[in-house]
Amino acid sequence: MSRPEGGAPQGALQEHDPILQTVARAVFYLVLLFSLHMLWRGHNEPGGGFIAGLITSAAMILHRVAFGKAVTLFNPLVLLPWGLGVAALTGLVPLLFGSAFLKSAYGYISPPFIGEFEWATAFVFDVGVYIVVVGATMSVIGNLALVRPTETPRDADAARLGEARHNAHDARSQSSQGER
Repeated sequence: MSRPEGGAPQGALQEHDPILQTVARAVFYLVLLFSLHMLWRGHNEPGGGFIAGLITSAAMILHRVAFGKAVTLFNPLVLLPWGLGVAALTGLVPLLFGSAFLKSAYGYISPPFIGEFEWATAFVFDVGVYIVVVGATMSVIGNLALVRPTETPRDADAARLGEARHNAHDARSQSSQGER
């Protein structure tokens, strides 16, 4: 990417784009709610922990692009052992009761004002997957964001050629002044 004198790469986002920040504020929580909806319904319908984790990561990436790294509240790698722990415990608990690894238990709950709905340990496993996906995705994206564009060989050759032309022009100017 070429850089104008003393500026950011051409085509780069401005540091504080007010339009992007306004859109990010409006969309961030809606995307998180949609992510939780996908997590919740994943037991019986399309959705689940993986896609919900990717959707949450997309919301967090939008927020990071709009507001910068300073608003990141935690290291996403911290989520990986927690998610793996939740998923592993979901599989190990049935072994304590003489069932097969990852044997799902289910039942029905009737909280007031909501009505009856089914619960399942498969949902807890999905929560573990969700946490792992968010942690891994945000860690990878965070590390990719640290990579800075490098000068390509073509850019370096063009810079050297421009400098050589400039030096040749200066030499001609000085020699013509010396002849006077």
